[in-house]
Amino acid sequence: MSFADGADSSGRVVLGKAWMRSLVQALSMALSDYRHEALFSACSVFVLAAVLAPLMVLLGVRNGVISAMTDRLLRDPRTLEIIPVGSGKYSSEWFRGLSARPETAFVVPQTRSIAATISLINPNQPNLGQNVTQLIATAPGDPLLERYGLPEAGFVRDEKNADSLYPAPLVIISASTARKLAVPVSPRELEGSAGYWLEGRVERVVQGRREAAGVNLRVAAVLPPEAVGVDAVFVPLEALAAAEDYRDGKTVPLFRALAAPRAEKRREAAPEKFEDYSASLYREREYASFRLYARSLDAVEPLWKWLTAREVEVYVKVEEIEAVKSLDHAFSVIFGLITGAALFGFAASTAGNALAGVRRKSRSLGLMRLLGFPGAGIVLFPVVQALLTAFSGAVLAGLLYLIVAFAIDSLFSASLPGKAAVCSLSSGQTLAVFAAVLAVSALSSVAAARQAAGIEPSEVLRDV
Repeated sequence: MSFADGADSSGRVVLGKAWMRSLVQALSMALSDYRHEALFSACSVFVLAAVLAPLMVLLGVRNGVISAMTDRLLRDPRTLEIIPVGSGKYSSEWFRGLSARPETAFVVPQTRSIAATISLINPNQPNLGQNVTQLIATAPGDPLLERYGLPEAGFVRDEKNADSLYPAPLVIISASTARKLAVPVSPRELEGSAGYWLEGRVERVVQGRREAAGVNLRVAAVLPPEAVGVDAVFVPLEALAAAEDYRDGKTVPLFRALAAPRAEKRREAAPEKFEDYSASLYREREYASFRLYARSLDAVEPLWKWLTAREVEVYVKVEEIEAVKSLDHAFSVIFGLITGAALFGFAASTAGNALAGVRRKSRSLGLMRLLGFPGAGIVLFPVVQALLTAFSGAVLAGLLYLIVAFAIDSLFSASLPGKAAVCSLSSGQTLAVFAAVLAVSALSSVAAARQAAGIEPSEVLRDV
């Protein structure tokens, strides 16, 4: 490198440092000027806060009310339940296709309703007699059980029947069934040292002869009254299918003949292992009905259309879901229109104030150019002041929003389910509001920045 090249390089470094120093000085002068016009700056901040705070409150109310209604629907699994009307013939292949759909959250087969009953007896309260109860199939991932934090149904060792070769169903019963059979609701009492047991009985008529079979059921939990309004016991699919097969005259491994001698009971159960019987339920068996839950509110309609196209008549809460969606859409449109008008007014006000400030300070800006301040520093002068106003106004609007939101929640939160917040903004939404305000302010000051960049030092000299 030659001496001339080295001198040129060092000169560029010196000029660069001087340019940066002038830029920093320009920014410092912009801040000083902003403080010097404190009254005008404060008015600009208050104007922005007066526009932005109501928008934040409106968005918070929209979030609170719509979110509360949507959460209420989602917390109630019955909203997402698709209920079949009547009976049909649904194969294992049909269920595999339905469960594979992305809209399906949970599906389990159901047998014929006439066969899906069982008589329950509480051996600890024999004077209560029998209670005929509906059998409902369940499986891992059941939304109704998960909603209330209850354990899954399954099978446990039959501790009440020493001669049993097969496990006993672990079940969940409804609140009305628990009340009629005097079953304790407390999980501690249900678990105990050996658990809480009920006796189940299924009857049939074969060649004019009435027969009965029984099974011991261990109660895992009790559903709250609002979950199920009928007498019901949630059992694994194997137990439900076994009840149907027994009524159809078949020999099933899960039930024991109540009137037969012990040796005959063993011979009756011996032909088929319980594992083989369980596996057969998922091969070529046909079911009369099903329990189906959609994955979300938006998934209900596609599933309904899919089933309707296959001539499966179902019932869904379309009206209630559509009402919430329509309300959400209406709020979104209204909020969008109000926000658009407010942002337009804010942008026009910011641009007008910035242009007026540049014209008012054109002599001072021209002197800065005359003293050698870089053009970038002059351009940033109105932009920095606009951003200061935007940031200060957004912070003040945020404080006003918190005060108003607290007052609204204190007055009206009791009217929403679970005393949810009526007015709420997420941290992401708050950051988005701040970013939008800063971006609009920066863009609105572009015209003023261009005017400031066009100021020539000669204009100042002519006025001297």
